[in-house]
Amino acid sequence: MAILGKPQGIFDLNNSDYCVGSYILKSDIKEILNVEDSDLINIKFKNIDGNEVCDERIIQKLWYAGKINNAITVDKSSLDELFLIAIIKKTYPNIIIERQIKILRYSIDLKITLDNKQLFIEFDGPYHFAYTKFGEPKNPIIKKNKVQDKTGIEVINWPYWIQRCSSNVKALFENDIKGYGALWSTEVLFGNFFFENSAQIIDDFTKRFNAIDKNGYGYFYDSNTRDRNNPKHPIIEKIKNGEKNIDILLPKGYKNINYWIPKELTI
Repeated sequence: MAILGKPQGIFDLNNSDYCVGSYILKSDIKEILNVEDSDLINIKFKNIDGNEVCDERIIQKLWYAGKINNAITVDKSSLDELFLIAIIKKTYPNIIIERQIKILRYSIDLKITLDNKQLFIEFDGPYHFAYTKFGEPKNPIIKKNKVQDKTGIEVINWPYWIQRCSSNVKALFENDIKGYGALWSTEVLFGNFFFENSAQIIDDFTKRFNAIDKNGYGYFYDSNTRDRNNPKHPIIEKIKNGEKNIDILLPKGYKNINYWIPKELTI
């Protein structure tokens, strides 16, 4: 199963709440991977609206293969984790961030400390929820509960449908902050999820970021929602054209269909 589709939209590290997308600015790649222009001379950048950008998938592939000179080492990390680290630092410059923390038999992606409050963060990509080339997923709740029980520190699962942005970082520490969700290119949708209680898992993880809209999850797929420059997910037109069934948006255990679908597909 493919994980990411055709890239859309431009991400901007300095305006991460507003700018949602798969194309990454050259300046942000340099900051996120801690490299210089000379380390990126072999990467072919596109020019979109006067910006030098590259498809995130290309950057990820080259980084994993060790083909970006002087980049931060992979060290069991994902590019998504490096995005989060960069956004967290932008949001809270004085925060302490530790990578790949060993707890029991597990490795936790990040440990962050702000004003003596400690949190663990696990970035959960699509393979944590759906059957992919990696095989059958393991329920992320098991790891979360065991680490919390052992350490007394909250483990926050940051799933791939939670936007990588400053507001979602603030929502980790401030209860009154309303976070954002976004799905614009992934090909692993909620209807692909493996677990029988997938709807409850999605709700629990998303509520931690206060990212569920009053009407539910529909705004994740539409364009320019909640005052953002976010692309429209192509799945909407595919469903409207009869190429895909609306069930692809509905997780196991769901109850209200309109809670899970975009406005223009409302039944």
